[in-house]
Order: sequence, then C-alpha cells, then structure tokens
Amino acid sequence: MRTGTQVVEQLSVDVNALSSERLARAQTSLRAAGLPAALLFDPANVRYVTCDGAFLVFNLHCSYRWALVFAEDAPILWEGAEEVHVSRSRWDGEIREASGFSFFGSGPNSRRDARTAIGEVAAELEARGLRHEPLGVDRADAVAFIELAARGIEVVDAVPALETARAVKTPLELEIHRDNARLVDEAVRAFLPHLTPGKTENQLWADLTRETFSHGALHAEARLLCSGPRTNPWMQEASHRVVENGDLVAFDTDLVGPFGYLTDISRTYLCGDRPATTEQREVYQAAYEFVHESIPEFVAGRSFAELGEMLGSRMPERYRQQRYPFIAHGCGAADEYPAVTVTNHHPGVLEPGMVLSVEGYMGAVGGSVGAKYEDQIIVTEGAPELISHAPVDDRLL
Repeated sequence: MRTGTQVVEQLSVDVNALSSERLARAQTSLRAAGLPAALLFDPANVRYVTCDGAFLVFNLHCSYRWALVFAEDAPILWEGAEEVHVSRSRWDGEIREASGFSFFGSGPNSRRDARTAIGEVAAELEARGLRHEPLGVDRADAVAFIELAARGIEVVDAVPALETARAVKTPLELEIHRDNARLVDEAVRAFLPHLTPGKTENQLWADLTRETFSHGALHAEARLLCSGPRTNPWMQEASHRVVENGDLVAFDTDLVGPFGYLTDISRTYLCGDRPATTEQREVYQAAYEFVHESIPEFVAGRSFAELGEMLGSRMPERYRQQRYPFIAHGCGAADEYPAVTVTNHHPGVLEPGMVLSVEGYMGAVGGSVGAKYEDQIIVTEGAPELISHAPVDDRLL
C-alpha cells in the first residue's frame, strides 16, 4: 500500500489459523457458560467465530449476516447472497445464503422472513439434539426474538461468554494489534505536518483520516477531534471551528484497522508556533503523567477494582469532576470488555494477552482548555508491553 512516496508494509496473516484460534476460545467459553450453542448477530462476534464480513457499518443496523456456533461442532455462517463469495475467500467453513428479515429489505414481510431464517436455525438445533437446550443470543431484531419465543426456544444472554473469550487475545491477534498500532503511529506522524492554523476541525479530521485510511484503517468508531476552548469539556466531535495559532488540538483515533482490530489512542498537540500557556502545559502534563504512571500498574492478576481504586485516587482533584469515564478499557474488534473505572467496578482480573487502552482526560470545570492522552498496551506475564508510540508534544512537557 502506498501513501505519497512511502510504502506502508502490512502484516501477512494466515486468516484460517486466526479463525481457528478464535473459534477454539469461543467454544471453550461457551462450554464454561453451559451453553451448547449460540446464535450471533453482532458483527464483532460473527467475525470472531467465522470471518470478517463486508459492509460492517451497514451490518451494525441491518441484520443480513449471522452465525450459529456450537460448543462441540463446527459453526454455520449465514451470509448475504451478494457477499457469499467474499466470505468464502476468508473462511473455509460452512456458509449458507441468508434469508434476510430486516425491515429495510423485507418491509411488512419482516415477520414472515424471520420465520424462515429462525426455522433454519431451529432445524440445525433439532438435528443435533439441542432443540430444548438453552440457546445463547447476543442481539437481534425484535422479530428474531419473537420467532425464537414462538418456537419455545429458551434464550439466554451469550454476550458474557463471547466478550470474555474475546478479551484475551490469541498469539496471531496480538501480532495484528502490534502491527495495527505501528500503522496508526505512522499515520499520526504523517498527519502532523497538516496540523496548521487556519483549518477547520473538520478539515483536520479529514487530514487525519486520509492518513489513517491510507495506512489501512477500515473505519473509525467516532470522530473526536476538537480545538482551543472546545477541548474543555471532552467528547466534542469535529466542527467547522477554525483552529487558531496557539490552540491545543486533541483527538482520539478509535480506529478499526486491518483484520478488524482496534487501535485506540489519543493525543493532544499545540498548533502553530505560539508558545504554550501555563494552563495548556498543566493539563497536558497531568494527562501524560497520569497515563504513563498508570501503565506499569497493569500487571496480570491485579483486579479491575483494585486498579480503579488505586489509579482513581491518583487523579488530580481539580480534574476529577470532568474525568474520562474509563481509566482503561479492552480493545479488540472495538472498545470492549473489560473496563477499569474510578467507581462502580466490575469483577475480574487482568490476564496475559489482554489488550487495553489506558487513558486520561484533564480539564478543570470552568477551565479554558483540556488535554486527552491515551496509549495501548498488552498485558503480559511481566511488565505491560507498550505498543503505541505516536509522537508526544515536547513543547507541552
């Protein structure tokens, strides 16, 4: 892949081996949860037990692709007729043409078409003696649940089993995460010369996405880029505001890259050549130091609650009211389980092979600016491995 005169090298991956490793983890998790089968519609879960599909963003709101995965048997993928050839090039398992039932394609026939689709699923359960066993489901259109209920199939939540399986990455997944992080680092470096005063936030977001897509990004989960006074509070997406000399510009990549894996980092930079103000340096240093002092604490075996209590107490008091909701979160097909929070902790511990983004936002209530900083790590048997190395702004340190 070329971007300008630079050749961007991408990792070569054995996609069949990747699929086999992921399926094995999913099946182990299903067995542990007492689920002999699960019907999956969430694209992240479908890809995990089979392969990547086409038109992922469209698939997020239109059910045309689903998988029936068994704890003790090979899964079946139902794929949209126009995309079957794409999946066959990525996966050597059983693929059938899906009988779509979303209202978009079926209109008033949605219930009828769901009856056909769920009937095929029920037949497969019957053939394996699982017709009266609990069936895990992650999410689906209401008509699918109505049809499952009409057939007397006991539906249970499959999300915990799939999310915990996905939380610990296989060796091939870790290779992909490392390489995707490298590609994002390169894209951010290529973006920095475009970070000049006089452009709107939307134009800068377009510059950033041009570089990230040139480096292999598939899509962004958000469009978080803001400048100057719009950096406080956080969570403000790109706008038509013109960036001025001396403004802080902060962004969050939220990038799903090659092979469908997320690289989620944040950076804040000073735009132009005007010296940084005291407040700009203070918020930046607080965010940078919070992240880099937190990362060494992500040691295998440590509980999410312990991390949350420990790291939350280190956050400067003046920035706590507008703190980011997470101290860290899992990364895989998207932002996902687990989460480390300041309050309302959930049970669980760090395990080797988890990939997490560690982040901090610092901006005082009533302040004129804020700064966001975030890096990605892999939990190991020893010290965490930092895999994101996008540039820092030395003018703010």
